[in-house]
Amino acid sequence: MEKQDGINLIGKVTSDDNLWRAYKRVYANKGAPGVDGITVNELESHMLKYYEPLKQKLKDGTYQPQPVKRVAIPKADGSKRFLGIPSVLDRVVQQAILQVIDPIIDPQFSENSFGFRKGRNQHQAIERAKEYYQEGYKVVVDCDLKSYFDTIHHQRIRAYLEYFIKDKIVLKLVWSFLRSGILDKDIYIETTEGAPQGGPLSPILANVYLNMLDRELERRGHRFVRFADDFVIYVKSRRAGERVMESITEFVEKDLGLTINQKKSKVSGATTATFLGFNIQNLMGK
Repeated sequence: MEKQDGINLIGKVTSDDNLWRAYKRVYANKGAPGVDGITVNELESHMLKYYEPLKQKLKDGTYQPQPVKRVAIPKADGSKRFLGIPSVLDRVVQQAILQVIDPIIDPQFSENSFGFRKGRNQHQAIERAKEYYQEGYKVVVDCDLKSYFDTIHHQRIRAYLEYFIKDKIVLKLVWSFLRSGILDKDIYIETTEGAPQGGPLSPILANVYLNMLDRELERRGHRFVRFADDFVIYVKSRRAGERVMESITEFVEKDLGLTINQKKSKVSGATTATFLGFNIQNLMGK
């Protein structure tokens, strides 16, 4: 692990170039306003008005994000997925942090992790799965994490982040986003766990947390593919698959504090399993 001694990360976060690059990204992404009602079109003037105090609060770690605005997105099965929309200024700050920490953290992630990463995509994840199948690993352990983003353990994510990031002020700012709370209509909900989907930092935090899973799977010598919270392990027999399902469920629930959805998780032949919406059997002719 390369140390960051002598590297002032918060200085990089608060540099004019980095902050305005973050503004441009947030503006380009558009998106709905957060709890304060300020739109992306009003963002530039809002930033200019509070720019120096903003920089100072970021430098000393006293910046306090607003609660995220909860929005329900209907899913195909009739249930709802909740997004947390940060205010536009909070999105700029998150993006500014992301631009500095991503180049440090991402290169240390597993080669078998494909979701929410630059230069990596679903197609590559499927290709990796095909390679395992062609090598004779024709049984799939398909593990579904129950409400993953809502159940990320805050103390653990903080400890995992400290492995990658040494700057205490940057860590404090990330922590403040995790603890900023949710506003559901007019009801404030304290956040003691989870990382609401919707902000620029959520994807990398999700990968930092599940990096512990990746490393454990590698340590055990498993062939696996992970795309965000969706992961599959390829083995050679159903019996091996049952054993792996049992041991990985124990690790995920005991060591990571997450829950395996028993209804959606299964061991099956690779040709009948679907991963990221694709079926191996349909892909083998391509």
